[in-house]
Amino acid sequence: MKNKIKNLLFDLGNVIIDIDIEGAHQRMRSMLRDDANIEMVQKALIDYECGRISTEIFINHMLRQSDRKYQAIDVIEVWNGMLIGIPRYRLTMLEMLRPKYNVYLLSNTNTLHLEWVHRYVLRAHKVSNFEESFFDQAFYSHIIGDRKPNASIYKYVSEEVYMTPEHTLFLDDLEENIEAAAKLGFHTYHVKPGEEVAEYLKVEGYY
Repeated sequence: MKNKIKNLLFDLGNVIIDIDIEGAHQRMRSMLRDDANIEMVQKALIDYECGRISTEIFINHMLRQSDRKYQAIDVIEVWNGMLIGIPRYRLTMLEMLRPKYNVYLLSNTNTLHLEWVHRYVLRAHKVSNFEESFFDQAFYSHIIGDRKPNASIYKYVSEEVYMTPEHTLFLDDLEENIEAAAKLGFHTYHVKPGEEVAEYLKVEGYY
């Protein structure tokens, strides 16, 4: 398969950047009132991820469902609390892959998280242009207005950069995203909990 691959399409969370989704969700749930409308909270999360609502509206949605003692800064800290960091060796991996492949990023994310990533990469790795430094192009759900695992977002990315699925390896940590891409003809790799994407690609001879 490796000989057919010309494009590498990476997810961000738990592939490039380590995240703690369950911990963040637990902390978010601890903020919510006992009678909080969970469906409304979930809808706000998806709307924010798809760029349909602003950061301010997202925070206000959360505050309306939370105990009155919480403020906007608390929502931001809890929400960004799921982001842990990026080991330098993964950035080195991306640098080593780019001369051989077209390297792309496709992430379900949002404004608050992306701003955190940019601040983190500058502080921890002295890199001021994250996307330009490590990817040929980055695609974010809140900018595109669509999200994985919708087939439409994979088609959008393919058309935007003339990417042939049969020549592309898509790497993601969520099985539903992998399955959706596979149905469209992408080669896929499911990065399971505890697995290291840099090790997999090295063992398989990609760099």
